Amino acid sequence: MKRLWWVAVLVTIAFAICFTEIYAIKNSRDTFTKTIDESRIAMENKDYEKAKELSEELIKKWDKQEKKLNYLMEHSLLDEISMDIEQLPEYTNEDGKEDYLSANDRIKKQFNVLYTNELPYGDNIF
Repeated sequence: MKRLWWVAVLVTIAFAICFTEIYAIKNSRDTFTKTIDESRIAMENKDYEKAKELSEELIKKWDKQEKKLNYLMEHSLLDEISMDIEQLPEYTNEDGKEDYLSANDRIKKQFNVLYTNELPYGDNIF
């Protein structure tokens, strides 16, 4: 009977860790998506200074968050997001507008993939 209790405790701990991870990733995705949307609006309105400022803010946030996410998940997707985020300030001008908007969309999709990959669906487990 003691073994059964230990199994129940360990399963409960595993579920708690899983849901904590999902919650952390969802919060990250929502925070970054908000900043990305703000920078997109600034870029579409030709407010290049604000877009650059938001892009640099995004880089700072990402540098802090990436360290935490590295403990939780696969690094290849995080590396792709890092490369795309690092390029954003370079595109904050009239000539780079299309590249900026494209990178912006790509980053949002990557954050959604990041979140979806961590959800406990059968496809993600097996």
